[in-house]
Parts: sequence; C-alpha cells; structure tokens
Amino acid sequence: MKILGISRSEVFSPHLEENDAAIFRAVTERLRAWGHEVMVISEAEMLKCNYVPYDRVYTMARDGYGLVMLEKNTDVATQAKFINSIAGILTCTNKASVASQMLEAGIPQPDFLVGERRKLLFCSVEDKNDLKPPFWLKNCDGSAVVKDDTVFCQTKEELDAAFKRMEKRDIDFWVLQEHQQGDLVKFYGVEGTSFFHWRYASEGHSKFGLEAVNGKEKGYPFDAERIKLYSDMLARKLNVPIYGGDVIIDEDGEFWFIDFNDFPSFSCCRKEAAEAIAQKIVGL
Repeated sequence: MKILGISRSEVFSPHLEENDAAIFRAVTERLRAWGHEVMVISEAEMLKCNYVPYDRVYTMARDGYGLVMLEKNTDVATQAKFINSIAGILTCTNKASVASQMLEAGIPQPDFLVGERRKLLFCSVEDKNDLKPPFWLKNCDGSAVVKDDTVFCQTKEELDAAFKRMEKRDIDFWVLQEHQQGDLVKFYGVEGTSFFHWRYASEGHSKFGLEAVNGKEKGYPFDAERIKLYSDMLARKLNVPIYGGDVIIDEDGEFWFIDFNDFPSFSCCRKEAAEAIAQKIVGL
C-alpha cells in the first residue's frame, strides 16, 4: 500500500514539539515495518501535494487556513483517503463546534455559551443566567497555541479582562464553559480498535499549566469503558478516529467531557498507540 503522512508544524505543538514528532515517527516506522511504502511531507507542503498516487493519508496538520483550502481544492475521493478527516480536524480546532456536536450526540459536558465578540449566539440552557462562575473562556478561531487561548475566570472582572485580551488579538468566536470541579483525566483512543488509555492530568506534561486549577486528583472511581463508549461515538460522528481528550470525574463517578482533540501526542502510551493507529490506517 502507498501511504502519505503529513507532520504537524511546530507552531501547533506548543511545548510538545518532540512528543508530536515522536508519535508521527512511530506510526511511520510501524507502517514501513509492515512493508508499506510511506512518503512523508510537512504541513507547509500539503497544499502543493499530488494525492492521486496514495491509497491512504494520515495527517497531524492543524493549520486552519491550509485545511480549509485543502478541503476546497480536493474531491470527495481524495478526502476519503484522509485519517483523520479534513472536516473532522477543522471541527476539533473550533471548541464551539465540538461542544455543539457533543450536545447533539447527548455526550455529558458542562453547560456553555457560544458568542461572536460580545454577542451571544447560542446557549446550551434555556436561561443564560443559570450559568454561574467560575468559567473557562476558550478561543474558537483555531487551535490553542498560547496560554490566553484558554482562560480560567473566577469573577466577572477576570472574564472581562480575558475578553479584552482576545479582542486585542482579533479573536471573533469563543465558547464560555462552566467549570466543573473534580479529578481531571486525560484519555487517548483509536476508534474501531481496542486501544484506549487514560491517566490523571497530574501524571503527565502540561501544555500551559491549566490542569492545576482542579488540583491533585482524589482518585474517584469511574467507568473508563463508558468514557471510551462516548469517545468512540464522538470520533465516528466527527470522522476523527485518532483522538484524545479530557474529562472531569466527580465523587460519584459521574463525568463531563471538557475537551476533544484530533491526533494528540500519545506520549504516555506511544508504543501501543502507534500500533493501533497504524492498524487503523491500513484497515480503512
């Protein structure tokens, strides 16, 4: 099988450059070890590439403009070769879109507002006044690349200040999510395979240090299989089979999804993840 891999630009791997590069290498090496012909290009080269010769394309690209142009300039047959899908990756770069998709699928998550600048566009509850601080304000104009793309706000004054910083950066769209207190768990999976791994946030590397808000985990018991069930459901809905995300677990074992991402670094489970990802690529 002739396969193309597209690596992730370092600008979309803040503080995780080597980890993202390492999972990409591990998947590439596994595919080559199985006898497949694998060509790799950088994210910056994806708009100039001829995709016709390839049977599969696995991509870690996250450049919004490049992905939009790639989707616009390729036909359905070409787009079907991609894992993760172009449309699915674009959805994952917009936190409001992910929240809306989860709401539609009935996946548990905190209540949220979506807006443009200071204008409210959507509320997940009947009365926006039912939402109470603290909140998380998240940039929906692209992937999080700086700390101010995801801001914890305990007061109205902190929220106003966060809004102003986003406006100065010409960020138009945002999602405001209620804070849920509990154990913060990170999960990693490959839909359609048995692979699913989770760990507490305190056990791994932090991109911007925001995991500290929830504090040291208490070790509340929970059903990891239920989280995998919901995760795989969302992965199929978005056509993003290679995924990762975050959930908050409360003392009763209930959970809320607070994030869902395409093709994370899998740094805590790289060997097993690379095997599952490679299997998914060749088994499409």
